[in-house]
Amino acid sequence: MSRVLIADDEEKIRRVVGAFLQDRGYDVKEADCGRTAVRVAGDFQPQVILMDLSMPDINGIETMNQILQFLPGCKMIFITAYGSIESAVAAMGKGAFDYITKPFRNDDLLLRIQKAFKVAELEERVERLEDQLTDRYSFSNIIGDSVPMKQVLELVRKVMGKDTTVFITGETGTGKELIARTIHHHSPRRGGKFVAINCAAIPETLVEDELFGHEKGAYTGASSKRMGRFEEADGGTLLLDEVCELSPPAQPKLLRVLQEREITRIGGTGTVPVDVRVICATSRDLLEWVKAGKFMEELYYRLNVFPIRLPPLRERKEDISALVDYFIPKFKRTLGTSVVGIADDAMEMLKSYNWPGNVRELENAVQHSMLMAEGTVIEPEHLPLKIQGVPESRGKKEQITLAEMLSEVERRTILRVLGEEGGNRTRAARRLGISRQTLITKIQAYEIK
Repeated sequence: MSRVLIADDEEKIRRVVGAFLQDRGYDVKEADCGRTAVRVAGDFQPQVILMDLSMPDINGIETMNQILQFLPGCKMIFITAYGSIESAVAAMGKGAFDYITKPFRNDDLLLRIQKAFKVAELEERVERLEDQLTDRYSFSNIIGDSVPMKQVLELVRKVMGKDTTVFITGETGTGKELIARTIHHHSPRRGGKFVAINCAAIPETLVEDELFGHEKGAYTGASSKRMGRFEEADGGTLLLDEVCELSPPAQPKLLRVLQEREITRIGGTGTVPVDVRVICATSRDLLEWVKAGKFMEELYYRLNVFPIRLPPLRERKEDISALVDYFIPKFKRTLGTSVVGIADDAMEMLKSYNWPGNVRELENAVQHSMLMAEGTVIEPEHLPLKIQGVPESRGKKEQITLAEMLSEVERRTILRVLGEEGGNRTRAARRLGISRQTLITKIQAYEIK
């Protein structure tokens, strides 16, 4: 419930406003002076405090300062007399959210309180998202205790606090973007945006527009000004994935941006300063491209300031067990399976396989195997045929298609939700976000008993 503390030495205001807010669903506590407000706030933990600017013991601003030390996200709305508006404005400069002058209408007060709760909720949501990002890109999510991965993590720790260009190499599926995001989220730039662009996915004619943007009227169809990725990442980090695929005309312009720290939009006459940390990634041997004349040598050395090579999975097979132990609980709920582990002989098969698709392929194989398994353990026969060493064209089992995989996920999810709701179809349908009739149709289609 939304909690409001009313701190005012006038009992009538506390009583009337308190009853008004309680009638609208708020949980309300009262305090008749500043010291009491501090004590009650510590126990009650209100999201919003409605407080008189002038109180008999300690004034409202001092009370606010004490409360914000242990409730930094609390929103303070001051009640003030008309002649004290200047003091109320000064209080906003010191951390107050809003003020209202006496006499006030309850509806006006309610609007201010609702706004305060909305802002507090948004700030809390942003904080949760930041915490999730921190958790997602913590070092604990870079799975691997092998010597090659320890060396990678040591390099990441050395460079993450330095504002220098990083050059990440590694085969497809080794986790280059994860490493880049981890560097960003542990760097002084973590408050800025992380922008990733796949140079191989941009048509050659659009590379400059994508990187540097354009001015209105720069070409037919440019009906408005557009920021490029460098401007979008200003103050943060820009990942240039598969930078080797950058078109020859764009390469000298990228070099100039790295040297001058400014860009020129297409159709523009002036320059725009940009403060961006560049991280590059490639699955190719870029030096060979330089020797072949496909990539500027000067740009290569400008990018290759701090190289980090990610080892392929076949070079760190001792990490496979830890990766599987990480993936199984990660997918258990989303896939709706009961799988909690893997048999030793199935694990040996995983370790014997060469993994051309690296960690990404292992992740997909674990998901496939969890869907194929009927019990709690992945057995050898549940693994993809190529990992079992069975040619797919002669395999006894067909590889499941994407549509079949999605259907199996849906079937298991329905089973799980029905079980959790004791077989009640109405409640299960509500949780699944579908109508009861749709659920009945799916139950019949999947032959769920």
